Amino acid sequence: MTERKSVAPVATLPTRPAPLADRPPQAQSPFVAAAPWDEFVRNHPHGHLLQTSAWGALKSQFGWRDGGVALLDDIGTIRAGALLLFRRTAALTIGYAPRGPLTNWQDHTQTAELFLQLQDTCQRAGAALLKIEPDLPDTPDHRAVLLGYGLRPSPQTVQPRSTIMLDITGDDDTIMQRMKSKWRYNVRLAQRKGVIVREATAADLPAINELMQVTGERDGFAVHSAAYYRTAFDLFVPRHGVYLLAEYEGQPLAAIVVCMVGQTAYYLWGASSDRERNRMPNHALQWAGMQWAKARGATRYDFWGIPDALGQLAQGLRCGDGSGTPSDELPLDLEALPQGELWGVYRFKQGFGGNVVRTVGAWDLPIHPLGYRLYRGGVSALRTAQHLRATLEVYQQETHSPTPAARNEGPMNNAVSLTPICDAARWRATLAALPRPHVLQSWEWGAIKAQTGWTAERYALRQGEVTVAALQFLWRQPVPQLPLRIGYITKGPTLDWSNVALVDQTLDQIEALARQRNCILVKIDPDVREDSSAGRMVLHALQRRGWCFSNEQIQFKNTGLSDLAAGEEALLARMKSKWRYNIRLAGKRDISVRVGNTADLAAFYRLYSETGQRDGFLVRPFTYYRQTWETFLQAEAEPENPAGGALLLALHPEEREPVAGLFLFRYGERSWYFYGASSERRRRDMPNYLLQWEAIRWSLNHGCTSYDWWGAPANPADPEDSMAGVWQFKQGFGAELQPQIGAWDFPVNPLVYRLYQEALPRMLQLLRQLRR
Repeated sequence: MTERKSVAPVATLPTRPAPLADRPPQAQSPFVAAAPWDEFVRNHPHGHLLQTSAWGALKSQFGWRDGGVALLDDIGTIRAGALLLFRRTAALTIGYAPRGPLTNWQDHTQTAELFLQLQDTCQRAGAALLKIEPDLPDTPDHRAVLLGYGLRPSPQTVQPRSTIMLDITGDDDTIMQRMKSKWRYNVRLAQRKGVIVREATAADLPAINELMQVTGERDGFAVHSAAYYRTAFDLFVPRHGVYLLAEYEGQPLAAIVVCMVGQTAYYLWGASSDRERNRMPNHALQWAGMQWAKARGATRYDFWGIPDALGQLAQGLRCGDGSGTPSDELPLDLEALPQGELWGVYRFKQGFGGNVVRTVGAWDLPIHPLGYRLYRGGVSALRTAQHLRATLEVYQQETHSPTPAARNEGPMNNAVSLTPICDAARWRATLAALPRPHVLQSWEWGAIKAQTGWTAERYALRQGEVTVAALQFLWRQPVPQLPLRIGYITKGPTLDWSNVALVDQTLDQIEALARQRNCILVKIDPDVREDSSAGRMVLHALQRRGWCFSNEQIQFKNTGLSDLAAGEEALLARMKSKWRYNIRLAGKRDISVRVGNTADLAAFYRLYSETGQRDGFLVRPFTYYRQTWETFLQAEAEPENPAGGALLLALHPEEREPVAGLFLFRYGERSWYFYGASSERRRRDMPNYLLQWEAIRWSLNHGCTSYDWWGAPANPADPEDSMAGVWQFKQGFGAELQPQIGAWDFPVNPLVYRLYQEALPRMLQLLRQLRR
């Protein structure tokens, strides 16, 4: 893989190319001859097979027009450049730099000049856009650099973003030790069972093409024509690559194509028959490909393409730093992976060892604004059509598949049992046995929602006599006239999210329960950090099972936390000095804070309404909030109840009404700052600072070890985020950002779910208009 360096953001590229005379002193050349260009690609740190002249020649014979740009120094040496491919489709011409351009991304002068020349070339070719897919690790720094040159993340990728990269340095035993034991065994088994691997000749191409066609029909993917593979053979062999054929007693069993540029070998294509599979010809072929590449100086073997969800998972385990993650460190149950697409291929590839790596993907540089809008619109329409087609297929499978009860009888579901709980004390005991239960999974929250049109059901998941998970399942019918139910497990379910098998078992039960309740969807939004290994595993599990990131994020996706375990002095020390000063200033200006009771709720609501009107958020009628606040104040008065709450009011002796207030929720050892309100009166006296400090102290005095600030920007780097100002206030107290996975929907009926997502909002808007 390419060298991984941190790259600083650069200035934005001009939208129009500057006159050539005004540019840095580098010469533009028509695309250079094949030999010097290929030498440049071979020696470049980011050089790739898809930037070679041979690749351009191959694509030029099958619908593309090749060209390129090269920047030369004063003595004619290539310093930067890109092989370009052009293709006209749907009345638009697209320019494409596969795994390019090749430049020193840390050299702004060189890279800016290269992009200006690329714009020139694409304009002359009449292209609506230039698409690039550089061989750069997916890191925030690299994405910032690409954004700095006016590039946009593309809605359409061409090459796979994620792959497995295997280190093939060392002797044969060293490389073998990087494999799983079963793979080492299979490589040796193929040799013992008489499988012979040899370099194919042109005479073998008909047999290899037949293997390709068999593989495509069996595994359900498109393959190239016989002419394509023959042309590739003529262009790549022997300079860049080899076609390897595995035989048994002279009978072709399987074949692969391996190419090499620089120190990297690429497993480009593979095919196999259904004959003699027990002789492990595919394992023998990969081993032969590695030995062929190693003998020619390669140090890396690129397996070329795995599901991108695994690349995202690996990226999260390394906190997005771009370094690869060993495939055997991914928290996956290989047996639970889907069968289709690249998942089965991944099972085979990962056994050879290596690191899962992910690149920045495809990025677009618009050349013709109108043409680019048409392109994006066309991609969106194509995706919509594909999604509808897939939705219909799933719907047909659903209608012809076994009943929900029958589907719920598999071995995974037998591992746990779902037990309803109808008693508040039992529910509290159930949650107490599990890690970090959330207040919105409390009995009290379910009772509150039951008064607003929801039905609240509580369930424990048990393995034998042990409770392993719990969920409060809310469901309702959003439009009384329509027989559509939706389910919602608010801030749940509650379980150990690092337990891969348990996550799948719990999702099994949730999906089955949603079917039994005739829901069109069920939503979950648990407190799981998306940048943790557990979070990446959960995201992978959700995507693998058909869940989708919800368009309706009811709760805040992200939040902030303060660890209270260190005590008051440490908490004060973590604050910004201005925040400590403002806390003391409020006291000097006669601001005081007291704990309120039910008699104060009306005054707090008036303050809350004033805040909503000033800051532009929705405020519901007093009765909506009074029930919630009274419920948690009452729970706080019950000594054995882990739930509770507190109303805190900031007062000034010259004011008849509170000048600020907040309402805390508590559950066990956690507290949440749920509702905040303030007046324009006495703002300069800093009541909000003292109020928050007293809320933290109240939480400490009630045994809480964490303080949840309830809400942080969805995109903390965006100064235009609606919560940017609020987050700045919270950060001053030492709040630490908790990026979470957000809300995810399981479409029980995909077709109806899509209609619900698109048609119901319009219907509700129409009903509101009719009422007016």
